[in-house]
Formats: sequence, C-alpha cells, structure tokens
Amino acid sequence: MSQEPTKNYHNKEGVRYSFGGDCRRLTRSGDDLVGHPDESVSLLLPGETCFLNDSKKVMVGVVGAGICITLFDKKLRFGAMVCPLITPQMCEIFPKFDQIGDSIIAKVVAPIDNAISEMKKNGSAKGNVRIRLFGGADLPDDELECGTKNYVFVKEYLKKKQLPVMGEDVGGANRRRVHFSPEVGSVTRLSLRRDSDFDDLKKSEQLYFDTL
Repeated sequence: MSQEPTKNYHNKEGVRYSFGGDCRRLTRSGDDLVGHPDESVSLLLPGETCFLNDSKKVMVGVVGAGICITLFDKKLRFGAMVCPLITPQMCEIFPKFDQIGDSIIAKVVAPIDNAISEMKKNGSAKGNVRIRLFGGADLPDDELECGTKNYVFVKEYLKKKQLPVMGEDVGGANRRRVHFSPEVGSVTRLSLRRDSDFDDLKKSEQLYFDTL
C-alpha cells in the first residue's frame, strides 16, 4: 500500500481513492456520488467530527486551506471524518504558539482527538487505521500561507499521536469537496472552483472561529 502523497492529482476534476490505495480520475458527472442516491449524507463544517452509524453512511466535507481527515479501520469496517482548522492568529505566528492560549489550541485539536477516541471505543487498533489527508490549498488571497500551515500542524499532531498517514491529496489552488464512505473506506475528492463555493466556505470558517 503506497505511503506516498498524491499531490499530483490536485488539479484533476475529481479523483476516487479506494481502500486498497489505488485511485482513478473521474470524468462523468455522476461520479461525484459515493454509494447509492438514497444513502444518508452528513455534511461536516470546519471543526466538526462525524462517525459511522446507521443514519450517516456518507460523510461530506468541504475544505480550502483547512484539512479534511478520513480515518478507516480495515478490519472493523468503521470510519470517521474530521475537518480541523487552525485560526488566522495561529497562522500569523506559526509555529510559535506561546502567544496563543492553550484553550484555543485544545479546541482546535479537539475534533481530531474526538475522532481518535471514537475509533478506540469501537475497538480500533492503531495498526489497522488508515488515514488520508485532503485540503491545505494555497488560495489566492492566502498571504499567510494558511494552507501549508494547516497541513504541517495536522501532520505533526498525527505524528505525535503515532498515527501514520496513508495518503495525501493536498496543496493546489482549489477548494475540495471530499466524500467518504466509511463502510468501505473509499473517498472521492472533487475540485470546487465556483465563487459561491468560496463564499460559503468562508462563512462557515468564520462561524467556527467565532466559537473559539
């Protein structure tokens, strides 16, 4: 199973990753649907976490500079998705966080901790968990390079938790919509280019920052 990042795919319209680590480019309009149309979909906003249960068979996250993390246990067929996002203040002083209150950093990493905790509660072992990262885009108005800093922050935090990353689809200039089917571990990533997508994401991010 390849451990190499898949940055060479970030300019494609869409890419589907299977549990086995292979991927293919999507060219048909219907390929952005994961699973069957009647499956329930759970949309994740910045700072949120979602786990597999009977009512949430497909998880969808939208990210720009932020990171979308998918976690999948290959034996239990159980998964989680989380969309952490560091604050603009953290980006500005990165990586010297001594000026940022510990409570803020704790809130930023809480979604990741919640996902890890839920995986453990369901019997997941570190050796069976497969993790992919999406996002970290270098957006045109991102003078602080928050995309790169979000990626580095998340990657280092997962390393601290001794959780290796199986694959990455990061960088580039486009926002991403990530569809995750946690029962089978497959992920579909689509590039978003419309102004409305950007505006909606910025609003969601600001609402998240206001809660910290």
